[in-house]
Amino acid sequence: MSDTTNTPATFIGAPLDLGAENLGVDIGPDAFRYQKLVAKLRSAGLDVTDAGNIAVKDRAELAVGNPRLRYLEEIIRVNTALAEKTHQALTAGRKAIIIGGDHSVNLGAMAGASAAVGSDLGLIYFDAHGDMNTTETTLSGNIHGMHLASVMGFGAPELSHVYGDQVKLAKENLLHVAGSDWDQAELDLIKRENLKAFTLFDLLTQGLKPLIDLIDDLSSRVSNIWISLDLDSIDKIYAPGAGMPNAKGLTYREIATLAEYIGGHCNVIGIDVVEYNPLQDENNKTAELGIELIARFLGKDYSWYSNYMAQNQVHS
Repeated sequence: MSDTTNTPATFIGAPLDLGAENLGVDIGPDAFRYQKLVAKLRSAGLDVTDAGNIAVKDRAELAVGNPRLRYLEEIIRVNTALAEKTHQALTAGRKAIIIGGDHSVNLGAMAGASAAVGSDLGLIYFDAHGDMNTTETTLSGNIHGMHLASVMGFGAPELSHVYGDQVKLAKENLLHVAGSDWDQAELDLIKRENLKAFTLFDLLTQGLKPLIDLIDDLSSRVSNIWISLDLDSIDKIYAPGAGMPNAKGLTYREIATLAEYIGGHCNVIGIDVVEYNPLQDENNKTAELGIELIARFLGKDYSWYSNYMAQNQVHS
């Protein structure tokens, strides 16, 4: 059952595309605006205020710098600004909705969330990839493959110390979901640090119940949950507009069911939705799915059906 109360929320655009090779994701926040994200979420019971976009310099103006930490200085600057806005939203009693940009914006999201609620914070992280490389293990130097390690205090201190040098996420409070493409160094880190990762293989062989149990366990240990949703965790049939479309991702039924369950059983304080490339989308279906999932993760009801009923109400 969805929450019918009106919930205040702040929408922050983070059009950062420097954490990866250019995937077209820098226009993601404005594309979601064009798809009427604010109005649709308001119709679902989220009193959304649009806080605008974090300013990001064009890569043509920047030097790559350290090839193992590409565009580090600008990524730190943008994530520091994002952390501040996230912190402000949460301490004002609002939910935070961040639209990227590439997945390195999760660094600023988690930094702001941890500043607001301290260590009483869990992260449910949907991604086909691990994003847990470090400066020593990276094969590309792309920071969107390192930030998750950084928020747990692993890797370059320049990243892990964004918006304060505290560890943003206790490693036991991570739940990584739907991974299918891993680097060996990430698998080694998961094993060495006993991190919780429920892979796509686990899902296909065991079903949803063990994952539900892991979600329940996390929410029993922490009072606040952050959701990080890389659209490439969803099968490209349903999310063709992901920066790196995935032919072996979650089905609509799986991701919608998980979002509804989490929204109904966890105190979700914020969400980042990342790696949306509208140039690859088909009839805006990926953006529409993103809006639906934001609503569900935040305990609200928005779908093609609710949209249909809103348009076909009988007015006396």
